[in-house]
Amino acid sequence: MYAENYKRFLQIIDELREFEGALIVEGMRDEVALRNLGVRAEIIRLSRLPLAEVALIASSHRDVMILTDFDRKGEELAKKLLRYLNGYPCRVDIKTWKELRKLVRKDVKGVEDLYELYLKVSVSDPRREGIE
Repeated sequence: MYAENYKRFLQIIDELREFEGALIVEGMRDEVALRNLGVRAEIIRLSRLPLAEVALIASSHRDVMILTDFDRKGEELAKKLLRYLNGYPCRVDIKTWKELRKLVRKDVKGVEDLYELYLKVSVSDPRREGIE
């Protein structure tokens, strides 16, 4: 990750921590990584349910954030989920996923890797000095 992106990456992590809606992720390791980052929002895993059912559950929240992996499969899942959620009155955030994907694409493949990247960026990476 480029040093100029560190600050924005950390801001997005803070936004995830403060998010109060439902987060949709692909699997258990994604959920574990987000919990390790301090995310307290409800997390709905795609690996457990059909997409239509995930959309129905998520739609009971005012705000829904799609946070699939950053690979081609994750992109396809995000697009499908967006179509499913389009008919519900909830607000769907896919912009955060797009921005995060753009920032970390070269460093991680998916949500499950965000915690390790966060540790690297926030604690041990000397290039981060002087950014905040």
